[in-house]
Amino acid sequence: MAENNHKKILIIGTNMMNIYHHRLELIEALLSADYKVIVAAPRGGEEKDLEKLGCRFIHMPVDNRGTSVKNDLGLIRNLAKIYKEEKPDVVLTFYTKTNIYGGIVAGWLKLPYIENVCGLGTSLSGKGMVSKIMKFLYTEALRKCSLVFFQNKHNIKFFTEEKIYKGAYTLLPGSGVSLNRYKLLPYPTDNQIEFLFCSRILKEKGIEEYLSAAREIKKKYPETVFHVAGPCDPAYKEEIEKAAKEGVIVYHGKIRELHPLMSKISCSILPSYYPEGTANILLESAASGRPIITTSLPGCGETVEDSITGYVVKEKDVESLIKTIEKFIMLPPSEKEKMGKEGRRKMEQEFNREIVIDEYLKNIKELVS
Repeated sequence: MAENNHKKILIIGTNMMNIYHHRLELIEALLSADYKVIVAAPRGGEEKDLEKLGCRFIHMPVDNRGTSVKNDLGLIRNLAKIYKEEKPDVVLTFYTKTNIYGGIVAGWLKLPYIENVCGLGTSLSGKGMVSKIMKFLYTEALRKCSLVFFQNKHNIKFFTEEKIYKGAYTLLPGSGVSLNRYKLLPYPTDNQIEFLFCSRILKEKGIEEYLSAAREIKKKYPETVFHVAGPCDPAYKEEIEKAAKEGVIVYHGKIRELHPLMSKISCSILPSYYPEGTANILLESAASGRPIITTSLPGCGETVEDSITGYVVKEKDVESLIKTIEKFIMLPPSEKEKMGKEGRRKMEQEFNREIVIDEYLKNIKELVS
């Protein structure tokens, strides 16, 4: 395995939990191919597991959702320091803030780098001055980029039409889903129907529609259970606590291990209108044999076949969501289970993470050879 002569791959990101859950198999493949792998991100706990695999970890603070110029300048200085000290052969960047500043600094230092656009986010896809600044920064970040991986066709169209990027790119099936970690689970056999919303708790992720639907459905079907999992935006802390106290939802907070919860649920719901890359929770749910209910928007619509692997609802439409949830409740258990198995089939055929890993390995090999 000495063909790479221990070429050094630096992975940078804004969230250690996301890197661990969505890039673990890529990191394992890089290590198996005899690359040295360094991960730079804020501490989150998961770095210890990566270090056991043979990675090196560098704590790199990132104010992910903040707009402080001082903090961003600090990130730029930190990135420059890491790049100069580590001298990576290839830099892999993920998520908006580290894509932008990681790409800009890599370009300055003439390092090969590959960016992964994991969605647009509201600041980039919106209107006004913030959006203009973001587009300018992304244009600078991608100016010298070796390759960009996009996660859906809508993102490609946006970057092309806005003249943000005109270089080489490849379309990936999102981050893919690990079919080994997310195995086909036995479908629940009891009569209690449980739903799951698992995401950052933001307005654009459809949390308001989910809570409203849960309140209405529980009036008619009091035995149903609506779970919510994920880090909570401060704007929704009080509302989530109130809904949990009233018994409308069961709130789990930020969870590291999804399998115990996934084994209990009957269906996963994400009524998102956030500019996603590809929603990982939908891939993980479908791979586990759970039907999904989501919107047709880019990043969500690609993951579902309406009435086959789940249902598509109108975004920002509580009535559409309520009617669809009730439609699902009324399905015979065998039909629910069949839907879940069809979702698993779709993941195996279209969203296997091995597709993503193969693309990374192929392109990294070309860059270091």
